[in-house]
Amino acid sequence: MLNQLKKIIKKIVPQTVINWYHYCLVFLAALYYGFPSKDLIVIGITGTKGKTTVAELLNAFLEAYGKKTAMINSLRFKIDKQSWANDLKMTMPGRFVIQKFLADCKKQRCYYVILEVTSEGIKQFRHKFINFDMAVFLNLQPEHLEAHGGSIEKYCAAKEKLFAALDQPKKNIPIIDQRGKMDCIVKKKMVVNLDDNYSERFLKYKADEKIGFALEKSTVEGVNKTFRPESYQLSAEGIRFKLLDQDFFSPLKGKFNLYNLLAALSAASGFCVPLPIIRDAMMKFDGLPGRFEEIKEGQNFKIFIDFAHTPDSLKAVYETLRSQFLPQPKSRLICVLSATGGGRDKWKRPKMGEVAAEYCDEIIITDEDPYDEDPKKIMKDIAEGVKNKNKKYQIIEDRRQAISEALKLCQPNDCLIVTGKGAEHVMVIKDDKKIPWDDRVVTREELKKILHQNDSATKAKI
Repeated sequence: MLNQLKKIIKKIVPQTVINWYHYCLVFLAALYYGFPSKDLIVIGITGTKGKTTVAELLNAFLEAYGKKTAMINSLRFKIDKQSWANDLKMTMPGRFVIQKFLADCKKQRCYYVILEVTSEGIKQFRHKFINFDMAVFLNLQPEHLEAHGGSIEKYCAAKEKLFAALDQPKKNIPIIDQRGKMDCIVKKKMVVNLDDNYSERFLKYKADEKIGFALEKSTVEGVNKTFRPESYQLSAEGIRFKLLDQDFFSPLKGKFNLYNLLAALSAASGFCVPLPIIRDAMMKFDGLPGRFEEIKEGQNFKIFIDFAHTPDSLKAVYETLRSQFLPQPKSRLICVLSATGGGRDKWKRPKMGEVAAEYCDEIIITDEDPYDEDPKKIMKDIAEGVKNKNKKYQIIEDRRQAISEALKLCQPNDCLIVTGKGAEHVMVIKDDKKIPWDDRVVTREELKKILHQNDSATKAKI
């Protein structure tokens, strides 16, 4: 009911009034909590994909150097050693939530705060009255375009506002951390993926220090320092690369994660974290829940759960699986596919289907978070893309049944990938009703049933 009321209000109230409403809420929240960011070192991370992984990596690197950290990302809230799940279905939460969080960080003297910054959050001014000290740009791909007038240029312009927010007064924050190191004057810094086509749009903003990372470009004018590996290797065991005459290893997989590693390394270096400490912390970081997470229950085929929710991220995941995890020519890639969020980004549904048709041997299209939209309509939109490539597919609306049927298709040495929800704990249906859900839990439950049945059948034959 409340969701329907909001939709009606959006239709009848001028956008200017809605903007003023959001702006006033932001100001009131910051005023109520005393503008806490002025006493903290705040790092904002933006980009279409990889924000959560980079936030967690940067957190790990800073903690390894003895810093007390706090963080809000799509998976969790964290203040020092306390952590709790983000079940809001909102990467960048409402104004009073963020400002209260920053105030709590200040109370607990947790000075380094990492925030995922989204275009939708910026559109609603949630970044306002937060004094950012570092802005990190990862990449830009078409997403949430309908919320930005159908234009990737407007989508990019929204993300740029995080970098514009660096143009604020510098802070003088005396911090004595666990290693006894003191930081005083906090310089404004940016970290930018130089290989991205939109990098110059972010580099044009003011900062005391501009740091770049890349695999292709070696130098860019105006960048103070660039982190570019001298060599790298990608394998099923992980990622190895050589940088500044040091050898790094990460158990993370895929080229997309190499970019994430370089982004976090560059940001940590901006806060003077030594490379040997980053190297050691990197080796211990074995991934995030629901981000290319492998499910192992003793089965003779591979299973991965991933959050991939754009055509480009889906392609990157499928390419990694095909090149590194299908050991034999006859091994198959079996895909459970959905499209994130009813009522949004409808353009990408057939594109997701086309990508799956290009890389997958078996495709099962299923439901995800339909909200108030007819889930059958969403799945048919995805199927159109598969049909464009003349590939066979199944539509199974019940997500549990879809996963179960996909598991039954798996033969030895095959690989199953379930995409779209990752480690999310709920599924949102009509009227914003939230149903408990976890792809990882459901996959394990259905897999154990099949393994138990197979084991029973084998014993019966004996």
